[in-house]
Amino acid sequence: MYISHKSNVLQTIHETEWQCRRLVKGLNKPEYWTWLATITSGDPPVVDLSGETGYTIVECTDEDVQARLSQLGDYTSMDGVYNIKWSDEKVDGSHFVGDDTAKDARLLAEQWTQIRNERTRLLAETDWMAGTDTTLNVVWKAYRKELRDLPDDQSSKTSFADIVWPTKPS
Repeated sequence: MYISHKSNVLQTIHETEWQCRRLVKGLNKPEYWTWLATITSGDPPVVDLSGETGYTIVECTDEDVQARLSQLGDYTSMDGVYNIKWSDEKVDGSHFVGDDTAKDARLLAEQWTQIRNERTRLLAETDWMAGTDTTLNVVWKAYRKELRDLPDDQSSKTSFADIVWPTKPS
């Protein structure tokens, strides 16, 4: 199994090196082959990877990578972001270890994304009032202001459930 990492933080994994390289570069297959042609020369062909920076690709043959990543499932987001560090030397029997600080930061960011999405949805429900000839009364203006101020007013909160949402006027 091939692993790409940047500053020892796991980026991608794949069974073949070229696919691992393609994935970490964010290229589709045609783009990858075009890029590869630009760094290949000579007869027989020689690939010059000396210009590769920003990540390292290693082959892991002494560990069941899939099994270990399954054990570290809490350190992987739904969109494939890894909060897992790679070590050339095994630590506690594995090359992989979860990064609690990065995981906590990712989870907090996901919560705030959910909070901002809900705030945007609630504001959108009342946009028609602000964009028509109808004049917003003081109560509705205050409600919309509380929604807009919500991220700053409750920045110490750490989850969607902790947010105190303003009461929608009736």
